[in-house]
Amino acid sequence: MPEWKTVRVKQELVAAATRTLEKGRCRSLSEFVSEAIRLRLEELKKSHEAIAETRIEYPVIQERLRYTPNHLWAMVTPDGNIRVGLSDYAQRRLEGVVGFQTDAVGCEVKKGEPFGVVETWMFMFDLFSPVSGKIVRLNKILIENPSAISKNPHETAWIAEIRPNNLITLEEELTDLMRPPKYKNWLEKLDRPRILGV
Repeated sequence: MPEWKTVRVKQELVAAATRTLEKGRCRSLSEFVSEAIRLRLEELKKSHEAIAETRIEYPVIQERLRYTPNHLWAMVTPDGNIRVGLSDYAQRRLEGVVGFQTDAVGCEVKKGEPFGVVETWMFMFDLFSPVSGKIVRLNKILIENPSAISKNPHETAWIAEIRPNNLITLEEELTDLMRPPKYKNWLEKLDRPRILGV
């Protein structure tokens, strides 16, 4: 780094400190430095939190997903929660998604019962919980930017995480859900053109 830049930074810092002390915002130079460090650490913390929200925390292994007939997927996370999202099939058919509304963190949900809705320009699509438990986390990315569902419905655009009430019940609930090959076959039947009289 050229020496003149270092000198200029030092001069600007001294000038900023002098102005702050003259205005009475800080009582001493050490208080000014402490406050500057505190503010910088807050900035760094916020930027790291923003990065943490956007990164993929758990890679999705498609074979480990389980699907409901209502087009939601469920995945067990490494910390034992159940991450829930909208299937790719459903998000492709829900054109014009404008919002997601879900029960709040801390709310109890029951398997097969609604815990939220997806809003489109034309209608609302109910979200039925694939398992029973308590909502422990909602995806801020999806709440702030509902259209993110169309970019990556499995990795970054999941909807909620549910902490199961009971591991034995959870195992039974997950067994009831469709594995990917079965879900794929089921979708093919849904998409098959219907012939009158058949």
